[in-house]
Amino acid sequence: MQVVSERGQRMRRIAVLNQKGGTGKTTTSVNVAAGLAEAGHRVLLVDLDAQGNVAVSLGLSSRQNIYHVLVDGAHPADCIVNVAENLDALVSNTSLAQAEVKLVNAPRDRFKVLSNRMAAVTNYDFVIMDCGPSLSVLNQNALTYADHILIPVSCDYLSLVGVKQILRTLKKVNELLLHPVSILGVVPTFFDVRTRISVEAVQTLRSYFKDRVLPPIRVNTRLKEAPSHKKTIFEYAPDSRGSEDYRALVQRIEELCAETESTDEEAAVERPGA
Repeated sequence: MQVVSERGQRMRRIAVLNQKGGTGKTTTSVNVAAGLAEAGHRVLLVDLDAQGNVAVSLGLSSRQNIYHVLVDGAHPADCIVNVAENLDALVSNTSLAQAEVKLVNAPRDRFKVLSNRMAAVTNYDFVIMDCGPSLSVLNQNALTYADHILIPVSCDYLSLVGVKQILRTLKKVNELLLHPVSILGVVPTFFDVRTRISVEAVQTLRSYFKDRVLPPIRVNTRLKEAPSHKKTIFEYAPDSRGSEDYRALVQRIEELCAETESTDEEAAVERPGA
């Protein structure tokens, strides 16, 4: 189901997901969210990983977090913290692991808890969700709430294998939960043009996903350093390759969202009253 933001445009809900760890999910979530905010969009960054890396990366703390939203029914607005202009966050910590247990034991609609709790959140243009590296109930909640998925894939063989697992998961979600989630794009991470495996990895991804393979994120020391300084790459090293790469990625995401917006409008014209 589409959600319209208070600005009158479609609110994009994007799950950043790969069932394999170490692919740069949090780095991508944080910097895509920050880049979209820098471009003038209102953005909410949601951490759905019990490791709580979003809060750690940005130096955030909150008395209430996503656990309290999911388990206690707290209103998201009471748990959201401001990060920067146009950018808010709904963080997590290790208590989120307990939420996983409670959701598993929920009698019904356990995959729709996040969607139900977040229904009141309409004052953003983008909701970016940093998901943990597993096929958990939390991640299935994220997929049920999301309308797009962004897949970071590190440029190595094992990560390419992990992409197939994600495709199977998406098919299952579409079939069992009757909720279509589209692949917004695949992001090659830790790309090094000097290595054969990086070049071959991107070629393989393009053979599967065509133009949905987004601009790669190159190996960059500044990207590794930024979280230890509690900053996004744009704050920490605005002239770095990492900043350049994430700006290019954000621009492509904006273009793809604009394209799907046009497609949705055309479909609505073809189906009057839809």
